[in-house]
Amino acid sequence: MKNPDESAGKSENDVSRSRRRNDRRKRNRRNRPQQERANGPDCALCGNPIRDISAAMNDPSGENPVHFDCIVKQLSEKETLGNQEKIVYLGSGNFGVVRILNNRKFEILKKIPYEENPETRSDWRMNMRLDIPEK
Repeated sequence: MKNPDESAGKSENDVSRSRRRNDRRKRNRRNRPQQERANGPDCALCGNPIRDISAAMNDPSGENPVHFDCIVKQLSEKETLGNQEKIVYLGSGNFGVVRILNNRKFEILKKIPYEENPETRSDWRMNMRLDIPEK
């Protein structure tokens, strides 16, 4: 019975070289030290550290970071949501209450401004960006 890798035009030497390379990649991934971002600033709502800059926003004052999920949870508790309604991010620091009409259509019932000026660069965001290693 033929080796499937050989039938694809690869020699046994190429296959073993490929396996060694994959093993090396796995080993490097396991031994990679935790990044400093893991000890980022604390969320102003839940108090847990923010590990992912892309999942955080400014609080309404613009000074403290907040988890995106914490904002959605807080707004869901404040707003009275009906059947087929949910809180979604609309962009530019705004959330909204939307009613899902079908799989492709929805209706915005209410716009909720959250970040006063999403264009401003917060100190916590700039510090976290500096911790991200360049490739």
